[in-house]
Amino acid sequence: MATAKYGLEPIGPQKPDALVKFDVDPSATAIYRGDVVELVADKGIAQAAAQNQDNIGVVVGFYDADGLPALYYPAGNAAGYTAIVNIDPHQLYKVHYYHASTALTAAYVGSCADWVVGTGNTTTGQSGAYVTALAADAAGLYVLGLYEQQGNEWGTDCELVVKLHEHVHTPAAAGI
Repeated sequence: MATAKYGLEPIGPQKPDALVKFDVDPSATAIYRGDVVELVADKGIAQAAAQNQDNIGVVVGFYDADGLPALYYPAGNAAGYTAIVNIDPHQLYKVHYYHASTALTAAYVGSCADWVVGTGNTTTGQSGAYVTALAADAAGLYVLGLYEQQGNEWGTDCELVVKLHEHVHTPAAAGI
């Protein structure tokens, strides 16, 4: 798998009513497609930190201040950007797992994991988020299994199927 990092990539169809446009908080933090985001009071959305508990969803697209499609939200207080966010707490995502020595097995299904924010790709607009550790206690993502694709096997470098576990629309998460 070559330690691909692309954030959370939606699996299957996305519910049209779950795709919501939000203003992007004009902050210094860049946001990419596949990044988990949270609501920021009076400012829109911002990139969620790795152990954040009040996540609103995953970014699937952007528009710049002129209303044109954009690959990502650049750092440096760019104003006027909007993001399309999938707010469905039941949406499934593919995410990359990598750890130098801890190999995953099917026994990890049902575990939770926090993502590593990583560095996004300014050429493709893809997030750099990935998973590097799993736990039995609560965390941002819930592991549902191994993503079905040729060559993907349980181990130290694989693709997982997850859903947001700590989400504002689920009882397990705190609201803003």
